[in-house]
Amino acid sequence: MKAIVTGATGAIGMEIARALAEKGHDLILACRSEKRGDDVGRMIEMHYGIVPEIVSLDLSDPESVRRAAERIARCNPDILINNAGVMNPRFRIDDNGVEDTLNVNYHNTRLLSELLLPAINPGGCIVFTTSATRYWYPLQKLSENISSEEFGRLKTYALSKKLITRFAASLADDPSVKGRHIRVNCTDPGIVDTPMLSMGRWFDPLTDIFFRPFCLKPATAARTAIKAAESDLSGYIFLSPCGKLSNRK
Repeated sequence: MKAIVTGATGAIGMEIARALAEKGHDLILACRSEKRGDDVGRMIEMHYGIVPEIVSLDLSDPESVRRAAERIARCNPDILINNAGVMNPRFRIDDNGVEDTLNVNYHNTRLLSELLLPAINPGGCIVFTTSATRYWYPLQKLSENISSEEFGRLKTYALSKKLITRFAASLADDPSVKGRHIRVNCTDPGIVDTPMLSMGRWFDPLTDIFFRPFCLKPATAARTAIKAAESDLSGYIFLSPCGKLSNRK
């Protein structure tokens, strides 16, 4: 089986790629930095004897998404794990006025999935990465963009995860997706010891001492993503560290 992992050079993405390689999957690693992707690819080849294909993918750029999707679609993948994500500390918009965190975590992750959906083999699976922060964003204020006045690092991240989780639920219910027996699930990695935790503030050293020791390891989060991809269920959220099921709201 052929699996795609976005954000495969990050802490969790690399562990997902390793876990898939250990199970014998052929891999496509979709990365913003092809050089870092090559480094991960060489590591996987050395340890597992599998040579991943490296595809350039910048989820802040819809044209990059379209180019990557066109290339990946030729491979007829079985699994798409949408792992890549950002939590930008400052407000930034693209040429269309869309905020960057929302672009990466929602708009262009959705675009990639929609473009690849026709190419995914029947019986395959799409996994989206959500977060418990989605509960922080009120449903009545849901919008697909955010202004500079409304922007906050965590608030915008929470909105992006609320939106992608709702999209995953709607995709799982789509009759054409069900008709091809394609499963759609989310993985919630929990609070993981990755660079995303850094707030760039004076209290970060204190956080490192008192908080990080209790965070989950990237490998634990990766196992939950694999469970979401391998399960016969569709329309569910798989939670780290134990892979329990949750509703899809």
